[in-house]
Amino acid sequence: MSKVLKNALVLKNDFSFEKRTLYIENDRIIDFAMGEVEDLDGMLIMPGLVNTHTHAGMTLFRGVAEDVDLNDWLFKYIFPREDKLTEKDVYIGSLVGFMEMVKHGITTFVDMYFYEDAIYQAAKDIGIRGIVARGLADTDEKGEKKLRLAEEFIKKHRDDDLVKGGFGPHALYTCSMDYFKEIIETSKNYDLPVTFHLLESPDERANFKRENGIESVEFLDSIGAFEKNTIIAHGTDLNDDELRLISKRGSTLSYNPISNAKLGNGIAPIKAAIELGVNVTLGTDSAASNNSLNIFSEMKFGALLQRAKFHDPKILKLEEIIKMGTSNAKKSLPFDVGTLESGMLADLVVIDLNNFSMVPMENMLANIVYSFDAASIKRVMVGGKWIYDGEFLTVDGKKVIEDFEKAYSEVNSRL
Repeated sequence: MSKVLKNALVLKNDFSFEKRTLYIENDRIIDFAMGEVEDLDGMLIMPGLVNTHTHAGMTLFRGVAEDVDLNDWLFKYIFPREDKLTEKDVYIGSLVGFMEMVKHGITTFVDMYFYEDAIYQAAKDIGIRGIVARGLADTDEKGEKKLRLAEEFIKKHRDDDLVKGGFGPHALYTCSMDYFKEIIETSKNYDLPVTFHLLESPDERANFKRENGIESVEFLDSIGAFEKNTIIAHGTDLNDDELRLISKRGSTLSYNPISNAKLGNGIAPIKAAIELGVNVTLGTDSAASNNSLNIFSEMKFGALLQRAKFHDPKILKLEEIIKMGTSNAKKSLPFDVGTLESGMLADLVVIDLNNFSMVPMENMLANIVYSFDAASIKRVMVGGKWIYDGEFLTVDGKKVIEDFEKAYSEVNSRL
């Protein structure tokens, strides 16, 4: 089906704005089409945002572990609760997570969790695009089974244009070296993302080196873990030599500034990463450690952290930070997302400029990064289909919240 969106102010690849008509044929932007005409009356169209690191189902844990460090957060609060989750719980938690993302203008995600069929169904029910990477660990001696399930899931959905599978070895502290190597070797059979947590906390480097006699990045490089479709989450403790290596290998670093700061894990070396040519994107991490799923917030806070750290207001210019939230993600993903040029997927966000946070219109890039209010988002399209128009068009939002609250109570009752 063709759509014609006229009288729109479109954010171009060069970060200028042009009042023009946007033509959409099926799920792609094209040069010209005849079809259903919608007058946007001067509203702004920008590419849908991309969240390159999240665990959507963990909305069920929002607020349950506050004011604790990463080790306690994981082992005292999160892992015990995850042991009690059912597939139904993960479905409803993911549904709420994806709804929150869409309402904040996110049209593509990279998720790492378990019960991948439930996550897949939640994404399809909402209409959001993304990668469902099975979270993999062998601490419970079920690593081989999990890897087989991940492969089966990938094969089952390899031809799905909206949601695809991926590999998610959780971290070097939850995967043995042999298991991590097996995952990477298996992933070579598929041209799909591999994503893992790396050097997230101050202790992770020293612990791995003490236990294994080798640096974590050195080990990962020796098994071919750094490829063009590798997405490294966090990386707060990466040094310049490691960043050079990651840049050379073509991997992507997902910058999660709010989660990193909230858990006291530090500030990722994004200034150095960009200078050394690393492809940097943005991620929210989970609602348990963030506590929201909002890339606009990550853009603002992420830029301000780098400027504060280096006492330099020129770090992370507006164009750079917006690219981190949009077009940079395309390098590691099997989707044509992040820009509004002909041939790209029609994943976009419509923003009402008659909002306090968007005026004056003198510098709208600054408004997008530094003053943006999600209430400005009026409509969200994924693959040429409207999925949000002030309310969700594919699910009953009120019923979802009712089901979510019930699931939350049931999970707590199992503890």
